[in-house]
Formats: sequence, C-alpha cells, structure tokens
Amino acid sequence: MNAIPGDNQFPSCHRGLENLDEEHDYWIDEVDGELPKDLQGTFFRNGPGRQRIGETPYGHWFDGDGMICAFTFDSGRVHFKNRYVRTPKYLAETAQQAICYRGFGTQIPGGLRKNLLKMPANPANTSLIHHGGHLLALNEGGRPWAVDPGSLNTLGEFSYDGGLTPGQVFSAHGKIHNRTGDYINFGAGVSGFGLKGPKPCLNLYRINPQGALFQKAQLPLDSFPFCHDFAMSDRYAIFFLGSIVFGNMLPVVLGTRTISDQVNFDPSIAMRILVLDLETFELVRSFETDPGAMIHFGNAFEAGDEVIVDGMFQDNFAANDTLSDVFNPDGRFGGGHYYRYFLNLKTGASRVEKVVETESEFPTFNPSVAGVRHRYTYTACSIDNGADSFFNGIAKVDFEGNADTLALPQGYYGSEPVFAPSMQARSEDHGYLLEVVYNGFDHVSELQIHRAENITDCVCRLRLRHHVPHQFHGLFSSTVFDRGSRSELGGI
Repeated sequence: MNAIPGDNQFPSCHRGLENLDEEHDYWIDEVDGELPKDLQGTFFRNGPGRQRIGETPYGHWFDGDGMICAFTFDSGRVHFKNRYVRTPKYLAETAQQAICYRGFGTQIPGGLRKNLLKMPANPANTSLIHHGGHLLALNEGGRPWAVDPGSLNTLGEFSYDGGLTPGQVFSAHGKIHNRTGDYINFGAGVSGFGLKGPKPCLNLYRINPQGALFQKAQLPLDSFPFCHDFAMSDRYAIFFLGSIVFGNMLPVVLGTRTISDQVNFDPSIAMRILVLDLETFELVRSFETDPGAMIHFGNAFEAGDEVIVDGMFQDNFAANDTLSDVFNPDGRFGGGHYYRYFLNLKTGASRVEKVVETESEFPTFNPSVAGVRHRYTYTACSIDNGADSFFNGIAKVDFEGNADTLALPQGYYGSEPVFAPSMQARSEDHGYLLEVVYNGFDHVSELQIHRAENITDCVCRLRLRHHVPHQFHGLFSSTVFDRGSRSELGGI
C-alpha cells in the first residue's frame, strides 16, 4: 500500500497524477454488478495524461498534455480507448523527452534566452464539445483541436474555416443552447491598442447546429479577466469577473515569470457580474457583489425579472499553489462552495444563497434542462473521511429537497460526475451518473455507474487494466461512433 506520511495511512491521491504513457484499446471484461440495459452511447473525458517528461515535472497541473478517454456503451458491453491529442507540444516533447514549450506555470529550461517572447502552448487538455459534427478538445490557451470521435485520432487545429484567427482564445466551457441548437463560446482578447496599451475585451462567438461560426462580437472590459467559465439561461449569457486578477504581465512577456506567478486573489476587488443578451451579445445589466470568484457554473434560468445562476464560489486562490506542485504529498486539492445568485434585471438588486456546506466542484446536470428551471445538480465533493484530500464523493442537490452525499471508500478518489440519460427517460433524474474513480491501493481506475435517482445505488463498476490520471471534464453522447480511422475534417 502506498501510504502518505503522517497519521494518514491511506493511499495518496497524488500517485493518481503519474503519467499514463500507453494508449489502450480494449473491451472491459472485469465488471462488478450489472451493466444497465437502458444506457447506450459514448462517455468522453479529457484531461492531462502526463505531468512529467522524463523526470522533469511540469510547473502546473494545467500544463499536462491532453489525453481523451472514450467509454463506449454498445450491445451490452463497454469499450475503453485513450489517445493523446497530437498537438505540436505533445509531438515535440515526446520526441525529445524534454520540456520544449512554455505553459501556464511551466518555463522552458534555459532561463530568459529560452522563454523570451514565447507564449504558453495550448495542450488541448481541459474539456470537450461535440457539436455540428465535430468533436473538439478545448483549452483556453488557443483554438480547439479536432478529434475523430470514433478513433480519437487527432485531425488538426480547428478554426471554423478561418473564423478563429491564429492565437485567438476559445474557452473550454462553451454551452449548447437547447432551444436553438447554437453553440455559444467566448475568449479573452484584445480589441485594439490605446495610450495605456492593449484594450481588453471578451470575444463572443455563436456557431449554428451545422457547425458554422456565423456571429462574432466584442465586449470591452476595463482589465483582463480571469474568466474560465460562464453561465447561460434561455435569453442571457452571464459572466462573473471576480477577484482573481492578473498582475503585471510584462515579466511573462519577457520570459522571467509564468502566468501562474502573476495571478493572485485580491479581496479588495468586488466581483462584477455582466448579463448579456444572447441574441445581440449586448450588455443588458451589470451587478457588483462581494469579493470572490466563480470558477465553474451549473445551470442558469429566468424567473420573472430575475436571472438565477448556480456555480462554485471561491473566496481565495490558494489551490493554485497545490496545482503548481501536484506531486507534493502535503498539497491539498480543494474545491469551492455551491452558491446560487439571484439577479434582478429590473431593479438591479442581487442576493446570494449558499446551497450546500460540503466543499464541492465540477457541477453538472441533465443537459435537457439547460437554460430552464431545473431540480437537480450533481457535484464532485470533498468529504472528510480521514483520507487524503481530493474529490472523494459525489453529491446530488435537490432544489425541492435536500442534498444527498455519497463518500467513496478511504483511498479512492473521484472526478466530475457526468449525467447520462436512460434511453427510456421519464424524469429529469432518470438516468445514471458516470464517474471515473482512482483506486489508490492498486493504482488502477474504474468507471462507476450510479443511479441518478438514488446516488447510493452503484449499479456497476467497470475495472480498467491501468490507472487514468486525474482529469478535468467530460461529456456523454447518445451516439455509438465507428471506431475506425478518419484523417481529415472540414473546418480546420
């Protein structure tokens, strides 16, 4: 057993960050329980597959190379496949077994001469979207990367036929609008240059269901935001510009500091909330509330004059220290707390409620209720069970009742729970929660399938032959894709 130092005698979550260098392709044969007969489709996950090159670790969890996993539910069996996204960073560093690119918190060895004027690479490691016939690996460090959804082969950097210019930022957290089918996304950018230097803005994008980028806009800002995600109701896009701010970026440009070095939490800065009209991308109303930051959002919806927004509130950015040294056994991977904001567009008043006390992250919900009033949200949560600190449970929040939590056994560590609907879905929570769980005792991972109607009912555990390094986000598609190979795709 790989116990961590001190009183904690359970395996550490940190070993789950070790590289998975091999790419696998096999049917999962070790199954505990009964695979649901009303579950069919593909569960995709994305996240860093490696945190070291040779013996050299990256300088931040965000810099590990994107590795996509696919669990395919087909004809009563589940198939597993993983493939790295073949970005220039991945190819060069694999060939040289050395750090060749800067990252969010990583410098190229060699000092100023190696890092001067070099911008961080895009590792395509944060999230995925399947829209308009394209599966895209996303990271806000640049444009998406197209991946074949069956073979997981990398097709190339994706530009929407030139709609995204080189170096243009495209967020990892775009949203599909349920009523129109449009995909809405954003990215921090520059709208021009003035006497005080670059003029910051948010670039806004709308892509139709056929995969064509047909609307772009810019929202001017006073400063460059740390804006990872946004919320979307039926009629509005809602951005929270919080107290996590960028300091002087000149040292980053000069190559002496990383972006991570220059990001900090400033409690003197109030959080600004911008509500935009989804049709025009114009500002409808702004709000100012207590200092803090919202990293990930759940659902949002409208009720009378109010827009109601769910998300994970942070009152500090201490986690950045842990993310900069992921193998430190004393590092704590913490989350935030689930908050609900009520924004009155008529009066300008706002209020906030804390939804649950349990430390949580990665809020998810049934995509069929996106943008409208919903009843349930699911989160990864940190439960004090005497083991190492990481996400070690899941919660189901019932807005007409209570929050139910389920703790994993000590030494097991979870991930974002993704909702997969039953093929005979009769209600919002008629389906399953899919969660990749790391078993620290055996250094292997498994896919746990919980009944969403009752999260304590784990109907099935599918044991992999290896571990899957802790990843970020995923999605479920009801499509079973052809696992053959494709080599080209339109829109690149």
